[in-house]
Amino acid sequence: MLCQRCGEREAEIFQTQRLGEKLYDRNLCSVCAKQDYGVFLGALLQSQAAGAPPLSPEAERELRRVLDEAAPVEEDRSEG
Repeated sequence: MLCQRCGEREAEIFQTQRLGEKLYDRNLCSVCAKQDYGVFLGALLQSQAAGAPPLSPEAERELRRVLDEAAPVEEDRSEG
């Protein structure tokens, strides 16, 4: 199975995301998985560290970009 992001390398990371009642699968090669998940993990660790300062506006924007890119494509809710 090829990576759903680059379509070039074999997928090695198999992610399942629950959004409401739906499950979304994302299959990534290790190269693509590493591209943005460091940003997400860094923000998560910082948010859990006692006394850590809040994220800067730039870090918040980068985290939002990563989360938006990883999110499943929204369906057209106007249909049926």
